[in-house]
Amino acid sequence: MKPVHFYFLLLSLLTACQSPSNGTLKDPLFETQTVNALDSLFRTAIDRKEIPGVVALIAKEGEIVYHKALGESDVVHGKAQTTEDIFRLASMTKPITAVAALMLYEEGKFQLDDLLSQHIPAFRDPQILDSIDLVDSSFTAHRAENEITIRQLFTHSSGIGYGFQDEKLMAVFEKAGITEGFEERDISLQDNVLNIAKMPLLHEPGDRFTYGLSTDVLGYLVELWSGMPLDVFFRDKIFVPLGMKDTYFYLPEEKYDRLTKVYMSAAGGIVETDYPLIHYPIRGAKRYLSGGADLNGTAHDYYLFCQMLLNKGTLNGARILQSETVELMASTHLETGDEDMGLGVGIVSAKTDDKAKPRSVGSYSWGGFFTTTFWIDPKEELIAILLLQLYPFEDWAIQEAFERIIYE
Repeated sequence: MKPVHFYFLLLSLLTACQSPSNGTLKDPLFETQTVNALDSLFRTAIDRKEIPGVVALIAKEGEIVYHKALGESDVVHGKAQTTEDIFRLASMTKPITAVAALMLYEEGKFQLDDLLSQHIPAFRDPQILDSIDLVDSSFTAHRAENEITIRQLFTHSSGIGYGFQDEKLMAVFEKAGITEGFEERDISLQDNVLNIAKMPLLHEPGDRFTYGLSTDVLGYLVELWSGMPLDVFFRDKIFVPLGMKDTYFYLPEEKYDRLTKVYMSAAGGIVETDYPLIHYPIRGAKRYLSGGADLNGTAHDYYLFCQMLLNKGTLNGARILQSETVELMASTHLETGDEDMGLGVGIVSAKTDDKAKPRSVGSYSWGGFFTTTFWIDPKEELIAILLLQLYPFEDWAIQEAFERIIYE
């Protein structure tokens, strides 16, 4: 039995003498009780050998009120986790790619409802998947009634899927040589996207949310619109202006020792994950630039990116986006029945507000494959970032407890 009940017991003890949360922080700065509760949450999980270590960062009204590292980044060698450690951000790359694309939107390079084929002709006349033969990975499909739009790439409603979520689709992708990120082979973003264009869609464009490689396609569009490789655009237009000095697709050699190891739950504790694609930041050809999955960085770097968004596009004199564009990004563009989709982020809307969760309506967020997450709550002027390195995903309800402690 998984010992998750401790975290909910901790929460009930903390809130027993308080009025119910209404989504509001009671104080602009964290009280000692809140800091102690967060420390206890993480230390208990470490002591129970559920997680090896953690870095968490919380900012309120433009000030960092909690930024701590607990546990170990390398259990075998007893290496203490530090706030300077670099984490595989995985899908937390997606909001950064979205911002990059929106910078070019401001330059008039595209309109949200442009057809994708206007910019990448290979996506003209898409096909909808009917069936897959697992024997030879062949498939049958029929012609779609509509084409993909740029907006649908932002909202994951294009119909482009992820193979790792579907065994049959993965077989088709592997046959075509398509990568989904974490890539050590010598593969270019352009070649991969042109191969994606040959694949069938999982449904009619715009019909529904389907998590997939849409953001990789968006990353290639950033290259086309800007005339710059994606890593260079990120560095010159976002990372350097914001002071994000430790965020990369592939780490420089002098920073290899700051990369946190990835672990998984096992009988009696945790062991290094057996997931084969965890070495991409430091091994291989170091050529593929996944706009959906491949960035690595620190909690503080990601905080700078989030604070820029919370500030409506500016930080420390650097203007990344206009305030109207940030509002466009953080507004509903697709209703999903769960969390709505903005442009590259999930949105808590009035329709999707879950009264059991404390985030304010208007909050937006995203998470990553190796158990990382962040959210921005504009109403509360709040940013929260929680970085673990676990795969398969098993966070022992720590993310939920982290959120509730902050608000309650």
